[in-house]
Amino acid sequence: MRRRYRNPPVTEALCEVFYRGSEWDLTIPGEFYEHFRERFPKKRQRSEVEIQVQVGPGMPSAFTKPMEPRSQFEQEDGTRLLQVGRDLVVVNQLKPYPSFDEWRPVVLEAAGLYQELARPAAIARIGVRYINQIQVPESAFKMEHYFQLHPEIPAALGPGHGRFMMRVEIPPLHKGHLLVVTFGSAPSDGESSQAGMHALDEFTGGEFFKGA
Repeated sequence: MRRRYRNPPVTEALCEVFYRGSEWDLTIPGEFYEHFRERFPKKRQRSEVEIQVQVGPGMPSAFTKPMEPRSQFEQEDGTRLLQVGRDLVVVNQLKPYPSFDEWRPVVLEAAGLYQELARPAAIARIGVRYINQIQVPESAFKMEHYFQLHPEIPAALGPGHGRFMMRVEIPPLHKGHLLVVTFGSAPSDGESSQAGMHALDEFTGGEFFKGA
């Protein structure tokens, strides 16, 4: 049975579709915008850099490598975002979060349009991420009273702990899937409360289709 909360803690959910072997060109973002412009009228570009670290004799070195920008198209009310770039389509659903059934059609529509325009050789990976921010109305509390997955500190180290970050890979329930849970401290609403950021990432990869 699906559980529904009166105040869902989801701050953002997103679905990422990674492709390989796309016939990409710079006209594709414009065609995406023309297709979605009535629903996603706000447009902008997002530039990113990749940080690479080399370790060898002497001191390690790090340098940045510019990545191709991706185009972003946003709904007028700012609750949903569509992103497209080389070998990538992303749909972001922000607060207030409805249900996956409500934004799933946009994911399928955007992925179908990308396949039509860029003719990728295959889907490399699909990921769905849910980011939750949980406010606990106590300044000190036992983690197990609110969370099933949490850090456990040996009693010899003291009765509590400070800020934390943990990442756990969960054995897949379905073949070809991977579930990753990330849990850590987050800024709270006030001195009398604590907050945690909880993210669920499920990935599946493989050659799901061949480009026509």
